[in-house]
Amino acid sequence: MRSSNSLLLAVLLASVPVSAKVLEDVVARVNGKPLLLTEYKKNVRSVMENYQRSMPQLLRDDEAVKELRGKVLEQMVDDELLAQEGDKLGVKIFQRELEKGVEEIQERNFRTDEETGKKRSDSEMRAALAAELEKEGLNQDQFQERIKRQLLMRKVIEEKVRPLVKEPDEKTLQAAFEKLKAVASSTQAVKGMPEETAQAYLSFGMRLHDSVSERVRVSHLLVKFSPGASMVERNQALKRAESLRRKIVEGADFAELAAKESDDAESAPRGGDLGFILKNWMPPEFEKSAFSLQVGDVSEPVESKFGYHLIRVQEKKAKDSLSFERVKGDVGQFLYTLSSQTELQSYIKKLRAAATVELTPPAE
Repeated sequence: MRSSNSLLLAVLLASVPVSAKVLEDVVARVNGKPLLLTEYKKNVRSVMENYQRSMPQLLRDDEAVKELRGKVLEQMVDDELLAQEGDKLGVKIFQRELEKGVEEIQERNFRTDEETGKKRSDSEMRAALAAELEKEGLNQDQFQERIKRQLLMRKVIEEKVRPLVKEPDEKTLQAAFEKLKAVASSTQAVKGMPEETAQAYLSFGMRLHDSVSERVRVSHLLVKFSPGASMVERNQALKRAESLRRKIVEGADFAELAAKESDDAESAPRGGDLGFILKNWMPPEFEKSAFSLQVGDVSEPVESKFGYHLIRVQEKKAKDSLSFERVKGDVGQFLYTLSSQTELQSYIKKLRAAATVELTPPAE
């Protein structure tokens, strides 16, 4: 990513104060059209929030964060190129398509309450969308304009990129399956691949491996104690955990009790449900108990660095074999998606070669 000329920018800001706001607001120009700092910051915030939920450790790496910010800006440029190409091609977005696009966004992002996991009613879903738009500083017209732009880009991709993507044949599917099987035990299987392709194989290969590994679905009720807790505090937490377990043994509903009493704010609204876990996912003491319990059993208090857990096993699945016929369709979809991404990158590269792109990323 090219860096901006900070000295020249400082001179311009000092000598032409009237246009300072315009200069500050622009992070790039694509064929003369400015991409605004406000939009860039919104996109960066959204990406960072996603990583905070899924990979918080990555955000502690300054170089990784810098790379993420760069990718956000590059993606904004790519999106603008696709949108401008849609305008050139005379692509039309009809009202019904726009309405359907809005419905898709609502269903995908707002139908389910992320905190509780419960389904929202239509009115609750619309209210959740309205609250998010207010948070982002968008009105309905601006929101619909965004959806329209996304649909425009999608149509360009469908018209110009999809026809170039071919369905993989049987031989290609079999070779990919063997490689995906191998990545679970060695990264040598992706040696020599482009970095993004290698990462895709590693990620999908591990998903296939996990899908047939031994796993248990568990719920837990957590009684926390603070880091470095005294023996008195630990004993108090243990007594509370033992008292709660007695209630369960005497007939209290585990999910209801976890929802009211668990100190795990994330899982408590779901009745303590953690979903399926695999070996090496959880603290060793938690894992040992979870995999040794029978379905329906509730553990004695299990101590970890977080506190005392009461663990209940809901379901168990034994280790299974990974067969080609079983995952053939998934492998085919994986290869098709990978090919689509490659063709899209090639298409955007051509658009960039014919465009004038000026990057002026902000100093972070």
